[in-house]
Amino acid sequence: MIISSQAIARSTAGNESPQLDWVDRITHAGIEDGTSNTVLAGELHVTPDNINKIPFNGPIFNGQDLAAFARVGGPGVPILGPTKESPSGVLGFGSWHGQTCNFVYADGSTHAVDANIDTVTLGKLCHRADGQQF
Repeated sequence: MIISSQAIARSTAGNESPQLDWVDRITHAGIEDGTSNTVLAGELHVTPDNINKIPFNGPIFNGQDLAAFARVGGPGVPILGPTKESPSGVLGFGSWHGQTCNFVYADGSTHAVDANIDTVTLGKLCHRADGQQF
């Protein structure tokens, strides 16, 4: 499961410091479209050629490789299956579960989303403050 780019909090700490000072803090108030209308995390799309290969299928918690922990969903970036490449070259969400992809919403719920969801609708779910509530 991969954290979407809107939910990422970057650490300003260097390797020499065990202290963390987080920037880009997002509170519930910052999720203007509502927590049940906003995706925080979704499954990582990885093609068979990239299974267990860094950066595409590497550790997500070190924050070193964007391809391992961030995905984009929206116009022109569909949810992909295991054998498909992104038509736009952008790293999108994807799944090997057939026609669904699992997502965690800001309200803590999880949902299997149809892989054929309209990319504009997917983009609205991935944007926390676009003014579009479902």
